[in-house]
Amino acid sequence: MREKQKFEKSYLIMLGIISLFLLMGYSSYALFTVKKENKEAIRIVTGTLTGTLTSEDSAFQENKITVDANTKKEITITLTNNNDRIAKLNFYYLDNISEKVHINYYKDTPNKPPTKEGVVLEQGASESYHLRIYNLTSSSITVEFRSDGGLANKELTFPKNGRLVEGIVVEVEEPASNMIPVVYDGSKWVKTSYNQGNWYDYDKQEWANAVTVTNGTRTGYQQAGNGTEVKMTDILQMWVWIPRYSYTIKSENGQDYYGKKEEGRSDNPSQALPGEIDIKFLDASEKDEYGSAQYTGSQPENWYTLPGFTFGEKELSGIWIGKFETGYSSGNGTGAGVPSAAAAQRDAEEPNRVIIKPNVYSWRVIRVSTIDLVSRRMTESGNVFGFDATYDSHAIKSSEWALISYLTQSKYGKYGNSLYSGANKEVYMNNNSSYLTGCSNGTPNGASTSICEHQYDDILNRENGTGYLGAGASTTGNITGIYDMSGGAWEITMGVLNKMSGSTENNNSGYAGQLTNGSSIGGRAWPVDKYYDNYISDNPLTACGGNSCKGHALNETVGWYGGENYLVSMVGPWSVRGGYYGDTLKAGVFSFNNVYGNTVGNVSFRQVLAPVK
Repeated sequence: MREKQKFEKSYLIMLGIISLFLLMGYSSYALFTVKKENKEAIRIVTGTLTGTLTSEDSAFQENKITVDANTKKEITITLTNNNDRIAKLNFYYLDNISEKVHINYYKDTPNKPPTKEGVVLEQGASESYHLRIYNLTSSSITVEFRSDGGLANKELTFPKNGRLVEGIVVEVEEPASNMIPVVYDGSKWVKTSYNQGNWYDYDKQEWANAVTVTNGTRTGYQQAGNGTEVKMTDILQMWVWIPRYSYTIKSENGQDYYGKKEEGRSDNPSQALPGEIDIKFLDASEKDEYGSAQYTGSQPENWYTLPGFTFGEKELSGIWIGKFETGYSSGNGTGAGVPSAAAAQRDAEEPNRVIIKPNVYSWRVIRVSTIDLVSRRMTESGNVFGFDATYDSHAIKSSEWALISYLTQSKYGKYGNSLYSGANKEVYMNNNSSYLTGCSNGTPNGASTSICEHQYDDILNRENGTGYLGAGASTTGNITGIYDMSGGAWEITMGVLNKMSGSTENNNSGYAGQLTNGSSIGGRAWPVDKYYDNYISDNPLTACGGNSCKGHALNETVGWYGGENYLVSMVGPWSVRGGYYGDTLKAGVFSFNNVYGNTVGNVSFRQVLAPVK
């Protein structure tokens, strides 16, 4: 009897040790079964947890897919837990292919794809991952995918020969043939290619740039090899691509929606120092329209696609934005200063005056109707830039300005640039009182000056916590972003109260129609409504068709970084954004105000190219 008790006690101890072993979790596991015969012997059955990879693509065989040279291939791969228990699984491809091969998630892939540590799946559960494989090499390649597994409570060990998929892909449409894709090599802009891997990397706050050049140099640059310098004297316009995306804004305290708190920040985001706006990139076929664009939980929800990506009846995959405030050109690629009001009206009759580059004078003293005309004629027949009907050029709208400001405040913009911290995550101000484009104060605010304290390409002068003193004035905190979004000149953004021409007979936009003083005026015919945002009230909670203006960077981001917040009104029915050089603390990408719409010395404008074909 005593021997039997001793055996039972030893057996229970052993069973307890075995149970503890199971709870610890390993990718290889052991199942223990007890059989009463053979003196209670223990039978051990071993096995390995793993994920099963499948795809509807018939070319996906034995976890491999072949991609032809210089080709983009899309594939959906499903990761399934076919084990007899909950498992943690990761997902990767073997690191045996060229650095010129890029694999990204896209479309409606979950916001947090499997990391090295893996994703926990119930028994029999699956997750599908949509991938784009870019083979930028001159020969076909074969990519092999793998998945390892372990118990749910055990951290996985990522294999040395594995490479993670590179996050959600950003799709940049191939530019028109007259646009030269460019990258900055540290001292100058050089030509690259649409399918070149170094053109952009939004995960690193490096946005896609392209330029137009003079008629006499265009063919030469088109035929030149990658790495050829594109001289600033040949450049007429510089453009930056804003890819289509949805956003949502988090509240950290369940009450104030000031954005998400980044890692390492001790205080909650505030109006004075807002946090990160969550962004997810989309295809042109995707659109989120939830009733709210805010969330309070740990994961983003209630995504909303910004209205600026809808142009008339067309859903855009993205949009090209002028890199600088629009300048006035003498026709030979140099800034000609500010024309008189009469000259501005006269020169709007031809499409060749728009120049977009650094160190030129912003085009001011120009009515809204003339801004609209000169902007849309830029892509008409006979233009010097080489544009055709591939793009629709126009002056930026309020809803399109928001496309830039929300992306700037995300991990893909200056807010996500680790060179900057605290208040310096705000876009630095252009405080140049001569309205020269691309200048930087080196701080988010400061007194005006007649000199250009820091040039747009000043990436050498840095101070602790402030990043680049010159390129800090861009929306990325580096040279690839958009400039003059804070300070410089106020910018007309083609938003108007109830389609009113202006305030009085002397202070109006030049369009025919009603004035806020109750009278009417003759003038140019209004453009079709896709070229402006019509606000029906002076309250951003009701201004957009009686609803809150989601995605317009108005009520959702009001007062962020201390920006001014005066919506269109009966005093000033036209919208302006960004502030001017004398606004100091009030200027910024979230700042908005109103004007009459007439010729004003401190108001300029910005160009947009919508890809319509």
